Amino acid sequence: MRNKVIARAGLALLIATPGWAAGDCKNPGTPAANTGLVKNFYKAFNTKNKSLLDTTLTSDWLDIPLAQGQKPGLEGMKGVMDVYWASFPDLNVVNEEFIAQGNKVVVRSTVKATHKGDFATVKASGKPIAILAIDIHEVCDGRIVKTYHAEDWLSGLFQMGRLPLAK
Repeated sequence: MRNKVIARAGLALLIATPGWAAGDCKNPGTPAANTGLVKNFYKAFNTKNKSLLDTTLTSDWLDIPLAQGQKPGLEGMKGVMDVYWASFPDLNVVNEEFIAQGNKVVVRSTVKATHKGDFATVKASGKPIAILAIDIHEVCDGRIVKTYHAEDWLSGLFQMGRLPLAK
């Protein structure tokens, strides 16, 4: 069994579905190999080369939580990358720290970009942003099968001028 996230009307449900689960992995890889694989995930963002994801993610990769409007799996990530690049054409993910153990790789990053296109309901501000991102990637058989992530978009909204700072 594996977990699947279904998001509807702002609610997310985690349900069990057949497929990949941690106990199913026959080849978890080494921490060093897994870290190298995960670095290619970020390289796809920084080089605008979505084809790198074809050798990095499984087709049914789980991204938890999905971005607004993001479809699941590898193809869903490719679609959401276009949205990010349209809003932030100079998007750059700076990996600050990697922690690898077993088949998991935790990454602390800073996402740097200039808000040049509309993003969600926020009109382009032209302002630079830098937000914290934390990702936990699970690797099996030389591919990322699941990623849990959190980005500090509240800070990003402040930097874009969308939210006023307390005075």
